Amino acid sequence: MGCLACAALFLLVVYGVIYHDSDLWHYWMPISITDDEVMYNRQLVGVLAEGQPHGYFGYNETHAAVGRFSVWGPVLIYLYALPGLLVGAGVNTMLWCNVLFALFGWTVFVVGTRISWKKQLAFAVGLLCLWFPLRQVYTGMTEVFQYTCILVILGSAAALQRNFSVKWYLLLVAACAMTTLTRAYTGLFWLFPILLLWKKRRPWAAASVGLAAASMLGYLAISKVFCSPYFSDGGVDYSAAKLVLQGKIGQAVMYEIQYIAKELSTLWELYVRPTLTGNPQDQGRAILTTAALVGVTILCLVLDARKKRAVFCKAMALFCVAASLALLFSVYDVGTLHRHCAMLNLLLLAVLVYEERWRTALHLPVLLVLLPMNFNPGNLPTYRPDIDEQIQMVRTALVQDQESDRSSDPWDSTLAYAYADGVFHGFLYSVPEGMGIQFDRNTYIADETQPIRSRYAMVNHGTDAEARLLADGWQELVSTEALVVYERPEVQQ
Repeated sequence: MGCLACAALFLLVVYGVIYHDSDLWHYWMPISITDDEVMYNRQLVGVLAEGQPHGYFGYNETHAAVGRFSVWGPVLIYLYALPGLLVGAGVNTMLWCNVLFALFGWTVFVVGTRISWKKQLAFAVGLLCLWFPLRQVYTGMTEVFQYTCILVILGSAAALQRNFSVKWYLLLVAACAMTTLTRAYTGLFWLFPILLLWKKRRPWAAASVGLAAASMLGYLAISKVFCSPYFSDGGVDYSAAKLVLQGKIGQAVMYEIQYIAKELSTLWELYVRPTLTGNPQDQGRAILTTAALVGVTILCLVLDARKKRAVFCKAMALFCVAASLALLFSVYDVGTLHRHCAMLNLLLLAVLVYEERWRTALHLPVLLVLLPMNFNPGNLPTYRPDIDEQIQMVRTALVQDQESDRSSDPWDSTLAYAYADGVFHGFLYSVPEGMGIQFDRNTYIADETQPIRSRYAMVNHGTDAEARLLADGWQELVSTEALVVYERPEVQQ
């Protein structure tokens, strides 16, 4: 309870001190900057209110082969529904779930590692210096769940190092399974239970191998069957894998070399160089912080190895970071690198705090030097009456229309949103609980050859997307200053 109280106090103090100029008691997600947040939220409140969404979540009028969830699939949403049961369905549900996850991760980490209050303080200062992982707690994004899994994995592994316990083992493999099912490359964390138990508890290590394989297969099945397709330019390149499957091994190797070289060049030119010259970029901050923490961790590992002290967690963390970065640079777009690096940086920070002794604070001077670069608080989404008024207008119209004629067809409970049409995505919080959202490009909606299966469409006034809807006979359902919602003509008939 003391650990939990310390974690809660820390989050509260950071929130109050950093954002004291904001309206702290009217934290409001609808004007948040990230469009992913509203998609997470509407899926989650649909689960909490209805058990599952009635409509489809997808992109450009697509949906999953099984189920109605978006590209992230149902597992992550149902995991968030567990703390969501305590919070209830609302605009800030994801935020409060993130707070609960952060408190749980902190508590398990401290209890499992048995670190002192001084080390807890060092961990808190380190989080402030990293900043991005801490800032994510005050958002509706899902990275906090990954951070929680990392802290649980490390805390459980530390407890098992001292003394084997079935309870700690089950907690460890549960965290490994959940993070693997929601983000594939985090399957590397299965090495913690496998290698930790291989020498003295081989049956349990073998069980971990089986569970690791099952969770990876589960991820593949979920991503293939239960997730809707993303935009074709979704930022993940599987070209090398396709070449390997075709037996073109040499071409695959050359393609990967060229791809990695291009990504590294892009990383340097667009993100690292500007960060070093006084124009910090999120990706540049993240990779420079990773490099600094890797250097400190390697130094501590060498010193500890010479003194024959514990190095297991540091060695595992370094391997996971190296393997993850290799995969990220060979498949992902470096534009999303900062989110992945934040997770790896948290792992390195937690390991350094746990396994170090008199050098516990060795990483802190490095992080403190990086703090001015990393600290980017951004703006909290505080309440806006003008936006709320329009959201309530749209919500009322949709609720009334659904109640008057609710079809069993999922498309009749789905709204198409014209992305990049000038309508702020925060207005999607007006979509009632249980309804689905199609995140369609405005060019897609404007293209008369593309089918629009959704019952409703949200577009801006006077745009090509609106012109296409009017030409096809769509009828206006509700109009506000910032947007207009249309309904399919056959429904009106």
